[in-house]
Amino acid sequence: MNIAMDQHYQHLLHLEAAINACALSVTVSTDGTISSVNKLMLNALQLPEQVVCGQPLESVLLPANGDQWERTLHAIKNGKAIREQFCFLINGVKPLWLEAGINPLTVDNQHSDEYLILGMDITDRKLSELRIQEDEQYFRQILENLPIGLQQFSPDGISMEMNSRQRQIWGQEHAFFTTPNYNWLYDPHYRLNGLAKLFEDVRSGRKTLKREILLNFSEKNYDDITRIYPIYFEATIFPVVDKQSNMANIFLILDDITEKKLAEISLQKSERLLDNIIENLPIGYIQFDNFGFIRRINQTQRNFFDSPHPTARRQFNVMNDEFATMFELDDLFQQALQDNMPLRLEKKVDFGKDGRWTNIDREVYLDLTVFPVVNPVDKERIVVALVNDITDKKTQELENIKNQEFLQQTGQIGKIGGWELAVNTGEFRWSEEACNIHGCTPGTSITLDDVLSFYTEESRQTLRILIDQCIRNGKPFDAQMVIETPYHVIKRVRAIGQADMSNGSPKRIYGVVQDITEQSAIRDALTRNTELMRLFFDTIDMGYVAMEPDGQLNFLNQKAEKLIGRKALTGSNIFEVFPKLSGTVFYARLQECIRQQASQSFGIYFPAPDKWFDFLLTPMQDGGISVFIRDITESRKMQKELRRANDQLSNLNKNLVNQNKQLEDFAHITSHNLRAPIANLKALMQMHNEATSQQERELYLGMLHEVIKKIDETLNDLVEVVQIRKDVNVEKEKLFFADRLKKVTDILLVDVETSNIQISSDFSKAPALIYSRVYLDSILQNFITNAIRYRSPERTPELHLHSWVENDLIMLTVEDNGVGIDMERFGNKLFGFRKTFHKNKDAKGIGLFITKTQVEAMGGSIKAESKPGLGTKFIITFRPE
Repeated sequence: MNIAMDQHYQHLLHLEAAINACALSVTVSTDGTISSVNKLMLNALQLPEQVVCGQPLESVLLPANGDQWERTLHAIKNGKAIREQFCFLINGVKPLWLEAGINPLTVDNQHSDEYLILGMDITDRKLSELRIQEDEQYFRQILENLPIGLQQFSPDGISMEMNSRQRQIWGQEHAFFTTPNYNWLYDPHYRLNGLAKLFEDVRSGRKTLKREILLNFSEKNYDDITRIYPIYFEATIFPVVDKQSNMANIFLILDDITEKKLAEISLQKSERLLDNIIENLPIGYIQFDNFGFIRRINQTQRNFFDSPHPTARRQFNVMNDEFATMFELDDLFQQALQDNMPLRLEKKVDFGKDGRWTNIDREVYLDLTVFPVVNPVDKERIVVALVNDITDKKTQELENIKNQEFLQQTGQIGKIGGWELAVNTGEFRWSEEACNIHGCTPGTSITLDDVLSFYTEESRQTLRILIDQCIRNGKPFDAQMVIETPYHVIKRVRAIGQADMSNGSPKRIYGVVQDITEQSAIRDALTRNTELMRLFFDTIDMGYVAMEPDGQLNFLNQKAEKLIGRKALTGSNIFEVFPKLSGTVFYARLQECIRQQASQSFGIYFPAPDKWFDFLLTPMQDGGISVFIRDITESRKMQKELRRANDQLSNLNKNLVNQNKQLEDFAHITSHNLRAPIANLKALMQMHNEATSQQERELYLGMLHEVIKKIDETLNDLVEVVQIRKDVNVEKEKLFFADRLKKVTDILLVDVETSNIQISSDFSKAPALIYSRVYLDSILQNFITNAIRYRSPERTPELHLHSWVENDLIMLTVEDNGVGIDMERFGNKLFGFRKTFHKNKDAKGIGLFITKTQVEAMGGSIKAESKPGLGTKFIITFRPE
């Protein structure tokens, strides 16, 4: 027995030695003080045993997790052993992690006086794990808050994890979150936009790939307009392999580049637009680099150059080209660069001197604008030249100068001079030839009064009045005058003047003066011949006028003067002696006669005298115009009376047709609208005869009296309509829908109560209209009887009426819940005369025909919407007066 105990004790000693060799142990009493520690624990504490023993445990080894330690002490007090990882702080600072077992030490298996902490030092391993956890948590927090989307996939394409930005990109309704085992590689949307293909390329190639993807679209509402905007992402997909180089996961990064992409697209559009604008400028555009080489030429300039050698043109340098130097184009280039200012000038260039890079081969005038520009990208300075070919304009200016010289020469030959009067200052100017006509020395300073002094008394007064009228009213003048030169030479002149208007008032008056002395002498000679011609033309019964193309009269016969109503002097203007021609087609036809050199025949009506004149304009060989005038008033009046008689006959015929149609319409109204009330009378009479009590008979008699009263009102209304005046108009009055519906419902009282139909209405938006009372009652009665007649046996019949205003027209809908009608089969016959579509014995096929006729007769329209078994809806458009 002793030997066995000794062996067991030896075994325990060996076991304790083995434990102390690899484990840290400390024994703690129930009051929390340390009883004993082994060497490994002392080494960990780096304290001698006499300092440690007897000290409170928490002063040497402070539990880092107070809650865990409280639970452990509670378990030990209850006799339970604990196996956990504990963290103690040596001296409250240095961590010591133990994979420990804490066991209560009992005496005689009764209660514990101490407990043993026995554990392995796992501090290094645990601190490494904690660092890994902290790093993982740190990086997870970074990934979760990245501004770009990050998503982890299995190699098969199954989503495993994603950060918050990626979840936001997909949206809560995406299949990633709503469909279990969703594989996006088979989704047609991602195959179409290339994202699935990019994933597969990464999986097969095991390389990181990046691509811009149009992922989806967004909607933005502006008032009532919805606009769709694309959303672009830069997709980056990269594989992750394990230690055995097997593909473990594939990651997707989505970076929103919509703003950048739209900016790029906008920039590209702007560049294309700018290129298009430059290319289609109506003037030439040439762009030089800062060395003088041509970088760009637009379409207009290419067409202008018509260059046979585009390659040679690109090699052209404005700084060293002989042709450019010859016309100083190189100086313009240098000045624009040096002064950094735009230059504009006209340049005469002879392209015939250089055919190397253009086929123009002629002398041209160019409007050149040369200015420097700094390229915003590379800050390089360039020079732009805008080239406008003004050869035609310049040629025209030179031609105008020549024309002015020519006019001056022809003025001298034709004895025509010009003059000008400044209204505000009174300054008077005239040309050299005008001076010669008045017998003055050219260059002599002169006033208007000086000029008027040359004219005879009569001519002076006339000219002063004409100039005054021209200043006040802007009225031009053209008159013949007599002047006397300082050398007492009598001349006949023609003075023409007109105003230069500005803001409704003349700034100046200008015109010409012509010496017509010789022409007047010739005209006097012609006057004698004219008298002979007058004798001839005065014998014909037709007005004759010979005049110049400008309207100046050369001859009028007596008949013409009689038609005009006044005497006219030769030389006056036809529009002055016959002012009623102004504003008529006479002037336009006169111009046609002159332009086409062909006769023009036309008539003109003059309201004031109530006269019709027939005109014939014929061009003459000498350039004049012959005008023949004939009074055709009587003939026109006879034609007018004949047309009036025909119109009266046509209107009479139309009235007769309309009256016949109206009588037929009233006949239908009478036969149709009285049928239902009379049926009600028959029903009431039958109910009266079958009544068993006097009280019931008196009730039916009262109802009979009311129905008869309403029928009498209807008959009276029909009689009044028949007496309407002979035209097609029907008497109209202001009617209220609610009043007329009540009146019609009272007439149909028996049918309404017998059928139990529920009639409702809403006339709040259009309570009344101007209409025929008989027509409106007939229309409402037809709809009520139809709703009763064609009610469905499966439900209580209902009828609803609703009115409103639309586009200044009054609309009325009448909707029932009856048996309905097949509109595809019978829609085109619904409103036909005596057309029925149900097997109802009471159906006559007249009601809707009459209703449609009445509505259209008042300028309105009617249409229907219906389906079998779902009732019918009628829409009436009233066109009230």
